[in-house]
Amino acid sequence: MPEMDGIEFCSYASLNPRLEEIPIIMFTGLSNMDSLSQAYEAGADDYIIKPLRQVELISRVEHHIDEYRQKREALDRIQKLDKQNESKTKFLGVASHDLRNPLVSIRGISQYLDSEKFGPLKEGQKELVTTIIQASESMLTLVEDLMDVSMFESGQIPLSPEVQSFEELIDHAITLHSANASNKGIQLEKVNRAKDTAAKLDEKLVSRVIDNLISNAVKFSNRDTHVKLLIEDDDITVTLKVEDEGPGIPEKEFHALFKGFGRTSNMPTSGESSSGIGLFVCHRIMQRHGGDILAENRSEGGARFAITFKRKLTDE
Repeated sequence: MPEMDGIEFCSYASLNPRLEEIPIIMFTGLSNMDSLSQAYEAGADDYIIKPLRQVELISRVEHHIDEYRQKREALDRIQKLDKQNESKTKFLGVASHDLRNPLVSIRGISQYLDSEKFGPLKEGQKELVTTIIQASESMLTLVEDLMDVSMFESGQIPLSPEVQSFEELIDHAITLHSANASNKGIQLEKVNRAKDTAAKLDEKLVSRVIDNLISNAVKFSNRDTHVKLLIEDDDITVTLKVEDEGPGIPEKEFHALFKGFGRTSNMPTSGESSSGIGLFVCHRIMQRHGGDILAENRSEGGARFAITFKRKLTDE
């Protein structure tokens, strides 16, 4: 070649957007490994050593053309799947948003009826209203989880972190779940071993994580057991461990815990609902904060979930 050799051309082609996807076959008299290594590093896909053998040349060219076509077809399929996934995510977000408002209304009206401000309810009516409240709360939790999934998938989840007490968020969650736990005879026990639980957190998102872990511990625990909430810290992090006395996590099913709609074979002990979305959302929220969420089985029985936050966000 008059202006550049083959290795220089490979380097030029690899930097040219119009040529970078075209396979390059070196036709060379070189046979030492150092020169061939330079050619591959420069962007060559294959080589043929002189003298030219027509059968070999045609075979190599056909092979690379076929490989190139397969790559293009794979890229086209990926692009189509990306578009379908984007459409699915948008639909999920819109549908969840439209479902949330009527569910909030149903729950609110049911709670108002339950307060008996319209007059006393008969025993059968009281049970019916309680069932409506529980069903609407369960559906509302599912819809909010779906909304979170939609926002995470679209990369639009906002983060509004402020320095606050991690323990206060835990105390609030204990209050919210105390009634459900009491109905099953489950005692929620908080043990604070931390010197300072202040951390920079998004209150709404982190509360979702704490609520989910406590809710799951209550759902999968047998009656008349304990759920311990252990708070620990060091100079850099704050940790909450939620320990239950349930059946634990099947060893072969750990991989499903933090995947979308991933559920283990264990079932809630009192017929509670479980979508398999909650832990997926928790995992994404922890990632968004630069924190960790871990799960393990306790040696004495039951499961332990731990979430750890850094006192400062990683991008600060």
